[in-house]
Amino acid sequence: MTPGGSSVVPADAGRGLVRLVVAVLEVVHELLERQALRRVEAETLTPQQIEDLGQALIALQSQFAELREALGIHGPTGIQLPVDVTRLIHPDSPDRF
Repeated sequence: MTPGGSSVVPADAGRGLVRLVVAVLEVVHELLERQALRRVEAETLTPQQIEDLGQALIALQSQFAELREALGIHGPTGIQLPVDVTRLIHPDSPDRF
């Protein structure tokens, strides 16, 4: 029993942790995609780098899908960044996304 009187089932805690880890990975993937788009829009990449980046993001998305499937999570968790991370770091910066 926990101090509040409720019991924690280890399997439930494990599933919650797995969903949390998958959600964090999805947020990281979203950040990588946004960064890639900024670099493409800023024209700082060669055509080959753009192609390589696109292929890497597609492969990463596929690996995340396989991970979710292996962990019994069907589809994305739906967790998204609730705030603009750039504004957390630089509150006075203009919109970058």
